[in-house]
Amino acid sequence: MKILVYAACLVCAAWLTNARSETFKVGFYNYPPMMIESGRTGIYQELLDELGQITGHRFQAEYLPYARLAKRFDLGQIDLELGVFPGWVKQERIPGVFSIPFGKVIDVLVFAPGKHFKVSTPRDLSGKTVGLVRGYSYPELRELFASGVVHRADAVNEQQLMAMLAAGRMDQILINKAVAQYSVLQVPNYSELVIGDVLGSYDVSIRVQPSKKALLPKLDEAILIMKRSGAIARIYGKYGVSP
Repeated sequence: MKILVYAACLVCAAWLTNARSETFKVGFYNYPPMMIESGRTGIYQELLDELGQITGHRFQAEYLPYARLAKRFDLGQIDLELGVFPGWVKQERIPGVFSIPFGKVIDVLVFAPGKHFKVSTPRDLSGKTVGLVRGYSYPELRELFASGVVHRADAVNEQQLMAMLAAGRMDQILINKAVAQYSVLQVPNYSELVIGDVLGSYDVSIRVQPSKKALLPKLDEAILIMKRSGAIARIYGKYGVSP
């Protein structure tokens, strides 16, 4: 039934593909299961493939370290970034413009063995050092970091962050819950890490370069088609994640 609904949605969206096809550069970074550089797979790659089918445009993913991706977006060298909450980038030089949301990111604390404690509010982290990915912004913790109440320790990416936690170099990290769960399943010696409390939940969208804002109506329509057909839920479900 869902296949038939999706096919019907594609027919209804045929007008989207009538315009001249364009190529857009999409900034990716290794962020399993959302973006998996090895094999160029993952949830966001499959979403891009679906977007391409519906809109008729080509979306070329380029893998970069996250900090470099942010700089290239500012310079207009990257057109799109998937999975962004507007509040994360509102202080950037070029915040961008945004599609309608397509999914959620839930951030959780993950603890080294024997280090778990209850965290009801960000203030419960007072005096602690929290491991994060360099370049990531967390609105709930911004003031606490700025005042020195909570200390920040950066890693290059989520893989390094999880490895440092497992090696005892950090006591707690803040990370996307889906990424943490996927990592624990993939790496046996992460099994003793403790996934703790949720510290933030965000509706994420596609961040678009202001110079490419004419693309937004097509993106929004395509996302609605994918939601109605169940395509987004199907893609997330393949990786054991909810959108």
